Amino acid sequence: MRKIVISALLFGMMSAMGLRASDSPPILSQPDPDSPVGARNPKASEGLAQYDFLIGDWDVDIIWTPGAQKFQYKARWHNVWIVDGLVVMQEWRGPYQTGAEFRSYDAETDSWSGYNIYPTYKGWTRATARVEGDRMIVLVEGFSDDKGAYVNRETYHDISEHTFTMYSEKSYDSGETWSPGDYSMTAVRSRQ
Repeated sequence: MRKIVISALLFGMMSAMGLRASDSPPILSQPDPDSPVGARNPKASEGLAQYDFLIGDWDVDIIWTPGAQKFQYKARWHNVWIVDGLVVMQEWRGPYQTGAEFRSYDAETDSWSGYNIYPTYKGWTRATARVEGDRMIVLVEGFSDDKGAYVNRETYHDISEHTFTMYSEKSYDSGETWSPGDYSMTAVRSRQ
């Protein structure tokens, strides 16, 4: 309940001040010629191509529904290949949180693993991902709310070159059952 109240207060303050995600300074990378940012390693497993859809800059419309409240806001998402084109780094900038996510591919299991860091969560959360048909499924551990600890599942779908959508779900029983999550989003490739 405290998170909902704090979120509502932050949202109100941001709205009153007229702040939007578009007011944030642009996300800039400082590539090193010896470690190019933005290029998937052509010598690596073909499985790395599973995250190609996400690489680039995105303008994101979020619908966030903590409890009975509903907020809509905009954010920016910057996604690049790093570590010699073997790891995806995702940098999120929004009015409520800024953070980063890191994903690496395991060819033996045809899956992704990594960690997320968002200061509002006060620590790292573990994430795994895999492609299922035409969707990317991301599971993030380390969350809890009034009902207890849960796994957050993000399903990326309707993926095209210039847009995709995502919705979240929660499981309080290690993935046996799922209920609607707190957010969904539509991302459109930035034109900047």
